Amino acid sequence: MSSKSISELEFYTITKNSEIWKSVSSAIMTIIDEALFDAGPEGITFRSMDPSHIALIDINWPSSAFEQYHCSSTIKFGVRIDEFSKIIKRANSNDSIEIGIKDNSSLNVKTSGSGYLRNYKMKLIESTGSSSPLPQMTFNSKIVIGTAALDKILNDVGVVSEKITIDTSNSVSNNKTAIFSGDSDRGEVKVTMDANDDKSNVESLQEINVKENSKSAYNIDFISKIIRAIGHQLSNLVTIEYSSNKPLRLEFLLTSMVRIQFYLAPRIQD
Repeated sequence: MSSKSISELEFYTITKNSEIWKSVSSAIMTIIDEALFDAGPEGITFRSMDPSHIALIDINWPSSAFEQYHCSSTIKFGVRIDEFSKIIKRANSNDSIEIGIKDNSSLNVKTSGSGYLRNYKMKLIESTGSSSPLPQMTFNSKIVIGTAALDKILNDVGVVSEKITIDTSNSVSNNKTAIFSGDSDRGEVKVTMDANDDKSNVESLQEINVKENSKSAYNIDFISKIIRAIGHQLSNLVTIEYSSNKPLRLEFLLTSMVRIQFYLAPRIQD
């Protein structure tokens, strides 16, 4: 597309592969049906809470992370995220994705690779929702762990429980051990992970920092969905922050530039 044609558009981006868009759209789909994006000269942002007000997603995608980016003024555009995701998922991993908006009426999506070109046009929607404020809080415990390792822990605990309890304690762990557990009328499970001195092993517990003993329970299904949506190819590490009976914060860095934060309210202990 020529520079003149691009300048006529309100919004235009190119990504060199489809995987980031797939992860972003899948992550949003875990909590909401309609997505309202904010775009401006600095990049794209998205923030929304699920209808039950249990989970919140915050996405920051800087303009520098795109192969090409144009957005001269601040705009908002809404899409039905399931329909958008279906289009993006038609692209192969190494296909380039071009997205453009003109006159704020439709979203034009072009995917291309290996001599195969797709052109889609989606009608934009008007969203009545407003952006939820980002929680302002400090956390007493921080864990950095391999995304694949966390997925494995969730599956192990999920065999017997719908919630996962995270326990970090200075007195027990000496800042080296995290305990993940669950229980139900079917039984109990406890998974213990020690910090690994070999930081090259991204499937291990990389870091643990405990300012104050922390223990809290969270819904497994919400966390599992966001882990599966993002995957561990683009973000092989996840940062977990929490405090006793306070919201959980997960942070993913996709290709070290696109930041996704996921907040989840605690489960009330029985």
